Amino acid sequence: MISYKLRLRGSWLPVLACWFLLAVHALFTNPAMAQTDTCIANLKNAGTYYDDGNYDPAITLLTATLKGCPLSKSDQLQAGKLLILCYLSIDNLEAADNAAAEIMKVDPNFKPDKFKDDPRLSSLFINFSPVSTWSVGISGGANVPIIDVLKTYSVVHADDATGLASYESKTGYQFGIEIERRAFKNLWAELEVQFRNTGYTHTLDSVQKSTIHYSENITYFDFPLSLKYYFLSGSLSPYLQAGVDFSFVSRALGTTTRDNEKDLVDRTSLRNASMVGYFGVAGVRYTVKEFGIFANVRYTYFPDLVNEEGTRYADEINLYKYYYIDDDFRMDNLQFNIGAFYILSYRIKKVK
Repeated sequence: MISYKLRLRGSWLPVLACWFLLAVHALFTNPAMAQTDTCIANLKNAGTYYDDGNYDPAITLLTATLKGCPLSKSDQLQAGKLLILCYLSIDNLEAADNAAAEIMKVDPNFKPDKFKDDPRLSSLFINFSPVSTWSVGISGGANVPIIDVLKTYSVVHADDATGLASYESKTGYQFGIEIERRAFKNLWAELEVQFRNTGYTHTLDSVQKSTIHYSENITYFDFPLSLKYYFLSGSLSPYLQAGVDFSFVSRALGTTTRDNEKDLVDRTSLRNASMVGYFGVAGVRYTVKEFGIFANVRYTYFPDLVNEEGTRYADEINLYKYYYIDDDFRMDNLQFNIGAFYILSYRIKKVK
């Protein structure tokens, strides 16, 4: 009998806990619901005041509601439009302009509905223009290295011998994220972080009566810093861009084959760890409110050698097994990109 009473008493603990949580929920929820109901009622009452021509009470009620109520975006817009109409009805044009500016802060791309809204709103908002100030985007695409061999080297042939520089580009890929800020009028500054994979193949003939095939994939982290100029201010805008690319090698993997032999060698230490390139871009973007898409073509010139100085004979596998050593060569990069962006912030421009 005693143990039964203890279990009975213990079973009430979860029930009491539930009641406590419900009480706390009601304590914090009911005031919020009451406040929301009051705010909605204020908007309805203000609409009634406006319909009856009582503009001053409507203005007072709308101003207090917009300031003190946690209205949704749509409710803020409706209250703001009604406040503007109240000010226009009493010929307070300055206050109407200020109320319109507040609406543009809530929704920088707001435009009155030509079929539903009062025509006076359209004539007022035509004086306001949103100007984007910050945006962020993502992009990706394909790239092709442009190879320039400055001097060839060989273990079994004379250096710079004819036919040794048989290089072919491999199509790579890249993706990145960029952030840009308006610097002056249509001139923007952009910082980008990009991951780039690129590579090439190289063929050596008549090495111990066999053909040596060498293929290399190189990955870089690029940090392009640039200025971008948009030629038009509308939805569709072509642009030109130029800047400096700070490039850092991530990994370089070389694959060498001869007949039935094959070796994969990490050659990262044999590659120039960092390079500075100079690039130009031609592109076009299309914007719909806060969102947009873009496409561009980029060419980056890298004046430095891909191979690290003093490492030509450091790869013992390729040197002694395949008689292969690096040439002195550069790789520029041609990119084709597509992407999307989102406008983070605006400033509202008043058209005089």
